[in-house]
Amino acid sequence: MIVTNADGLSRSHDGDAWRCLARRGMLHSECEAFDYLRLPPGGTRDGREGVDAVWFVLSGEGEFRPGAEDSVPLRPGDLVLWSGGTRGSVHNPSTGHLELLSFAVLPTAVTDRLPARIPVAPAPLTGADHG
Repeated sequence: MIVTNADGLSRSHDGDAWRCLARRGMLHSECEAFDYLRLPPGGTRDGREGVDAVWFVLSGEGEFRPGAEDSVPLRPGDLVLWSGGTRGSVHNPSTGHLELLSFAVLPTAVTDRLPARIPVAPAPLTGADHG
């Protein structure tokens, strides 16, 4: 597992700032990434096809655009649940930055086809397991 902080953000070509905070595994992992994203005014981030994600709005005001003409306002504390097969984008129409945390996972349809993880962690013990 790689774990880091938001210092020294990577910059993309469109002016947004992005940093991977944690990434676990490669092919045989259910967890893809935990990321921080800062969209500048006018910035847009499209969802990644084939990845399920939860976007949590930390600060700023934005909108989720599920289609070409529709939009849903986003405020701090809002969550966007994004299914890997759906289209959409997060947009920042405001004059300030829009800051988000994203937790992305591969959908069950993908992980069910992957080979079993080895070693497999044992299930946690419950109170009934103790004699």
